[in-house]
Parts: sequence; structure tokens; C-alpha cells
Amino acid sequence: MTPEEPHETALPFDGGQGLKNALRRVFDGQIPNYGDYNLVFAARRTSAGSRRSTRAPATQPPAPSAFVVGYRWKPMELMIAPVDLAAITCAGVPVEVNMTNLAHALQWDDDDSFEVGTSTGRIFRFDVAAEPVLDVGPGTPLLLDQEDDCLDFTAFMDPFIAMA
Repeated sequence: MTPEEPHETALPFDGGQGLKNALRRVFDGQIPNYGDYNLVFAARRTSAGSRRSTRAPATQPPAPSAFVVGYRWKPMELMIAPVDLAAITCAGVPVEVNMTNLAHALQWDDDDSFEVGTSTGRIFRFDVAAEPVLDVGPGTPLLLDQEDDCLDFTAFMDPFIAMA
């Protein structure tokens, strides 16, 4: 720690509508028919006790730690778009998960996180919190209020999981 760095963790700033708009731009810039989707911010979770390595091979970039998840009821599908929080830009190729490629979907009892897997072997485990704090840069934690969105997403995931 350098003398210029604060010794205490700063309280997060309210990201407000500006943060929501920035995340929406990340999603909208990559997804056709983007207006059909409701959006939530999701943080990647790793499963405890997993035998899979959490480190990517040297030839691959590290797995994204955050996603903008788009969801729509008809047709029922998810669009998972990786996001780079430091720059609030896309961090990879979005993945569509629908009834044609859904291998499994579940909600973990231990932490209420969601896991979605595709028939091609892609697995996403993520948490959708009502008020996540996004670290968008050194000393810049931003609070994202998505309480209503979180409730709606959970209501969407119940039948999505049931259909898996």
C-alpha cells in the first residue's frame, strides 16, 4: 500500500441510471434484437470443490468475471454477454442459451447462484444480486440498484429451470 492509497475501504458510489445505461450499451452493441431482452448484471461464481481448474490455459484469456445477462420470456432464452468492468466494454463473445441448446439449468441451494449449461459444453455459474457493488477501477466501487430486475429474473429462471 502506498501513502496515497486510502487505508479504509470507501463506501460505494451510487452508479444510478448512468451505470445501467453503460451496461445496456455493452449488451446492445453485441446483440441483434437487443430491445427484446430484460437485463441484469451477474457476477461469475466458481463452484466450491470443483475438479476443474479455474485457471485458463496459457493460450486463452482469463474467464470473464462479470456478465450482462439478457433474458426474454418468448421465446424463452438467455443471452450471456461477458463484460469488462474496468472499461465497461464487451469482454468476449455472447452466448445464447435457449431450448435448442440448453443442457441443464439449476439454482444452487448453498448460495442461490444459477448455473446454465449448453449442449456444446459451455457452463456459466453466476450470481444475480439485488444491489451488487461493481469494481470499475481502483478505488471506484459503484452500487447498482437492480432489486426489481433481480426479482423478475428469478421469476423467469423458475420456469426456465423447470424446462431444462
